[in-house]
Amino acid sequence: MGFNIITMDIRNIQSSPNFYNTKTNKPKREFIDVIADNVRNPRDVNDCVAVPRGIFKAYIYLMAGSGLMTIANFLPQKWKGIKTSLNVLGAGLNIISAVYFAKPFAVKGLAPTVKKEDLNK
Repeated sequence: MGFNIITMDIRNIQSSPNFYNTKTNKPKREFIDVIADNVRNPRDVNDCVAVPRGIFKAYIYLMAGSGLMTIANFLPQKWKGIKTSLNVLGAGLNIISAVYFAKPFAVKGLAPTVKKEDLNK
């Protein structure tokens, strides 16, 4: 004959049933959040400027072209073909950037003129 040991699971008694998850998961903080918390002027992080789409594209092409040309300069001389093609591609992206920058000024009526009264609304 053996003895049976009965174990009981004891839990806290709740006055009302809780069907919702009460755990609040804090979002994981990223590195940029730490930097944003230490900025002296919060407008530097949260400020927003309206930029025309063409100008934004021009900045993207300019950064991509400059980045490719920088990468090409760090490649060794023995990779001359890759180095030359990256420089040509980067210069092409910079030319496209110049076109996007100049398009609103070269072609009249392409982008509407913004009035100062419209900005204050």
